[in-house]
Amino acid sequence: MSETLFASELVESGVSRLCTVPIRDDSWPVGNDRMYSLHVGLHSYVTGLERLCKLTIACHGFLVTGGFSSMKKYGHRIGGLLDAVESLDLRILPQDVRTVPARPNDDLDPTLTEALERFANGAGRYEHLDSLWDQKADVATLKTWTELCGRVVPSERVRELISLRNLVVERMRLLSTHGHLEGSAYALLESLDPYLSELSTAVAFRLYDKARWVAKTLDCLTYYTHQELPLLGEAVEAIRPPAESFFQYSVARIEDEQATIEDLESHFERFGHLGEDDDEDEDEDEKEG
Repeated sequence: MSETLFASELVESGVSRLCTVPIRDDSWPVGNDRMYSLHVGLHSYVTGLERLCKLTIACHGFLVTGGFSSMKKYGHRIGGLLDAVESLDLRILPQDVRTVPARPNDDLDPTLTEALERFANGAGRYEHLDSLWDQKADVATLKTWTELCGRVVPSERVRELISLRNLVVERMRLLSTHGHLEGSAYALLESLDPYLSELSTAVAFRLYDKARWVAKTLDCLTYYTHQELPLLGEAVEAIRPPAESFFQYSVARIEDEQATIEDLESHFERFGHLGEDDDEDEDEDEKEG
């Protein structure tokens, strides 16, 4: 159970971090020093996905043979692990087991899975270190991610959730400023307000869907199928919702969208004047300039 919880949290934190990789569709400059979140997110994600796949294959083997087999032969080959999960014979499951999930079709493949495997095998994880002493080292992770971002279209739903999250944090900052808590609350609010990229989020959704499929397969394999197998579906609960729901709850941190909107409406009725003085000062400065 603890290994599954570990894998699930790695996937969750990895996907969440990948949503913050600052790929934009405008001309706003972003320095390469801000792109390290790509490597942090991928490191967490591929580690979690690899573990999830191996756990799923191992549990299937246990149902077939009564014992667990070594997974060392798979190494870090993400593509091979995903194929192995897809090829599992799930006819061994009881007829009353919940619906068996199908592997998601992904039009970013094979490029996306190849990039994951390259990163997992070390070429991507160590590319910056390797480039220090090897002028021929291929530093390609950011380039590939950027190209993948160019092939996706962000959903309107994601835009709405990001806007709502941004508005909540903005108003919290204003309340802190006018309540003389700006210095004390700064660090807390900063952690709640990472930049969320619509394009990176769209690619991260594809990664999430892969992990979600594996997690749901693991759930089916351990759902009252053997008295010695725990209900591992409980350990992957965080990565079982659809991608947009995961984004709402785990990334944008919007627990109840309707309640949030109602809270904002009530807030603006009472505190809508906050910030207006600052806007007026800016207008005056522009006129004087």
